[in-house]
Amino acid sequence: MLRLLYTRRPNRHRLRLPLAQTEASTSVGEQGHSRLPVTSLSTEMSKEEETALPPYQSATRQGPVQGQPVGADRMAEQDHSGKAATDGPGVEAISSASIGSPWLRACHQALPVYTATHTLYFLLSYIAFLFPGDSSSSTGPVLQALIKSWNHWDTSHFITIALHGYSNWWRTAFYPLYPLLIRLVNYLADNPVLAGLVVSNLTGFGVLVLLYRIIAEDFGDELASRTVLYYATFPMAFFLAAAYSESLFMLLSLLCFYALRRGYWWQAALWGGLSSLTRVTALPLLIPFAYEYLRQHHFRLREFHLDALSILGIPGGLALFAGYCGLRFHDPLAFSHAESLWQRSIQPPWFAFSATAAALIQDASHLDFITIHRAIDLALLTVVLALVILHLVGPWRFQGASAATYTLYTLTSFIFFLLVPAQGRYPTMSMPRYALVLFPAFLVLARLGSSEGFRLHYLIISGGLLTFTALQFLIGQWAG
Repeated sequence: MLRLLYTRRPNRHRLRLPLAQTEASTSVGEQGHSRLPVTSLSTEMSKEEETALPPYQSATRQGPVQGQPVGADRMAEQDHSGKAATDGPGVEAISSASIGSPWLRACHQALPVYTATHTLYFLLSYIAFLFPGDSSSSTGPVLQALIKSWNHWDTSHFITIALHGYSNWWRTAFYPLYPLLIRLVNYLADNPVLAGLVVSNLTGFGVLVLLYRIIAEDFGDELASRTVLYYATFPMAFFLAAAYSESLFMLLSLLCFYALRRGYWWQAALWGGLSSLTRVTALPLLIPFAYEYLRQHHFRLREFHLDALSILGIPGGLALFAGYCGLRFHDPLAFSHAESLWQRSIQPPWFAFSATAAALIQDASHLDFITIHRAIDLALLTVVLALVILHLVGPWRFQGASAATYTLYTLTSFIFFLLVPAQGRYPTMSMPRYALVLFPAFLVLARLGSSEGFRLHYLIISGGLLTFTALQFLIGQWAG
């Protein structure tokens, strides 16, 4: 009966399913009924129907070409034992996937996680006044006090740039796109902190939606849902809601990754260029971009086109900022030299781990502020390192033709920010929130999260740390 209902669906309707679910596969359903492969039905399309399809859908019948859907080389999903899963999506999953567009489904999946975490942030903003610290004054309108409680640390630098431009050369350590958006929104909000929060929270929702979309296309809806949940409950995920540039940078980076995976090279260059106008950590996008271009052109030089030059768009944003720094401060690398004021310098990638471990051993007291923060940061970075290793080896490793794209992005991004630790007592300063860029690591968490025990432990421990770090930030103490 299920087969009969399934085969009576119109062919055009079936090809509107998400790319990851239109793969050719013959599998056995939960009830033991064999399901027909999609390709056996898609071959019945008329020429008129095929030409009416978008390029990335019609390409599924022509083999790997530029702009082909990422679902065509979807990586084999594995269970906790390490065996590649051969089951296709269940009947229930197919039915739910056929309702609405992929983007609407992504919004539908991301919205509950977004509203739950932001309800937590709102409540924490209110109860933060119960804790000692230099939080906002409790006098005056409540809403203004709640907004002001998010104005700490880097936020003040972004707001100063938004209102007055780069009046000091050392503020070039904070890149211009995020302050520019704050300035634009502030014309309506007339409150720069509120403007920053609006920009961050809107782009933060986009991050969860796009993260779900990317993972769902390559790995399926179930893993995508868990990835979004674990990402949003990471202890440093509250920075996606704070008036920091994290959420904007992540949205632009994911847009770049999404475009290059589909072979939209000029779009990927645009998003990559905008991300390098937001943070210098956009430069690792060059590596997966180059690999994906080579892979989708079969590693043959004769198949390259003019769009190969689009890769220059990724560092293009940084080049524009360097040009501005040269004109304004007569130093094109002012943004790099400014890092010295935060005591950052290039070190081996293991320095942050070894220096932090050594500092923890040498400390006379293990319960002071810096020591506890160092311990938390080292623990978080160690967990991230373990996840990076697990997606390379072991039963949870990435597989498939595009596995290298995820791997290259993760490794280069991780090593990139490990190369510039802080000197002194706090080598890992800011690194845990930099780890938010490593979204494939949270996919490994999602695979581990198929175990109910692991899911329970992660959500309780990570959620508790998220609450702690958000409160630390709201009362004006250092977090992340």
